[in-house]
Amino acid sequence: MTPKSKTPGDIVAAILGGGFMAASFDFFAAMLIYGGTASGVTKSIARGWYGAAVKTMPPIVEPIGLASHYFILLVATAIFVLVSLGLPLLRRLAWVTGPLFGICIYVVMHFVVLPLSAVHAVNNPKGLKFVEEFCGHMFVVGLPIALWARGMLGRD
Repeated sequence: MTPKSKTPGDIVAAILGGGFMAASFDFFAAMLIYGGTASGVTKSIARGWYGAAVKTMPPIVEPIGLASHYFILLVATAIFVLVSLGLPLLRRLAWVTGPLFGICIYVVMHFVVLPLSAVHAVNNPKGLKFVEEFCGHMFVVGLPIALWARGMLGRD
C-alpha cells in the first residue's frame, strides 16, 4: 500500500478538525464533570486572563474564555499533527499515543498554564474529579486528536 500524500490542505484539516473536535468534547466533559453551564465553563476559562474579577465582568468574557479554550487545543493539535509528520508512529499507534498525548496536555495545563495564568494556582483535583479530568484528557481530548490525525493523514 502506498503512503497517503499529505497536502497542506490535509494538514490544516487534521489540525482544525482534531482541534475543534477535542475542544468541543472537552468543553462538554467539563460541563458534565462539574455540573456547570456553558456560561460557567467559559467564565471559568476566562479566569485565566482576569482572575477572580471575572465574576463581576460583563458577558464579553464568555466568548474570550471560549476562544481561549479552542485556541489552546488547536495549538496542542497542531503540535501532535506536525510532530506526527516526522514520526508517523504517532498516527499508526493512535489508540496508544492519543491517550498519552492527553496526559501530556493534562500535565501542561495543570502544572504550567494554570500556575502562569491569573488563577496563579496548580489545580489538583482530588478523588473522583481527578479520575474524571485525567481520563477525560486521555480519551476525550488526546484520543480524538490522534484518531483524527490518522484519519486525515494516514498511518504512514
